[in-house]
Amino acid sequence: MPQVRAEVFVPKPPEEVYRLAKDLEGLKPYLKDVETLKVVESSPERTRSEWVAVAMGKRVRWVEVEEWNDAELKNRFFSPEGDFDKYQGTWAFLPEGDGTRVVLEIDYELNLPLFGGILKKLVHKLMQENAEMFLRGLKERALAA
Repeated sequence: MPQVRAEVFVPKPPEEVYRLAKDLEGLKPYLKDVETLKVVESSPERTRSEWVAVAMGKRVRWVEVEEWNDAELKNRFFSPEGDFDKYQGTWAFLPEGDGTRVVLEIDYELNLPLFGGILKKLVHKLMQENAEMFLRGLKERALAA
């Protein structure tokens, strides 16, 4: 299964960066390929959201469940339904010097008819770029707070 990994240093305390990451809808403006992101269920430990993104002109839809571990400043997420055959991953918010190292890992499988073998490399590139964009957006948001 393909995997992408991205990380960023944010010069803010881990608890603050983690809190901002839990506000998924607040991160949507930083995600250029995401058309819609709607939180449909939320509690301190769990968030369920509906996503629509555009990849190479094709809409990709999925439901994402986030499981938040406030004590350890970690998150595990997965998609129980949607266009991804498999979509899961983790966030970690690690103390580093005067700030936070945020690490995002995503395992995915996306087998849509339009995405033949040649396009799988492009899909991987898009997944990597979106993970990095997500973290840049989180950093920008934290610095603006």
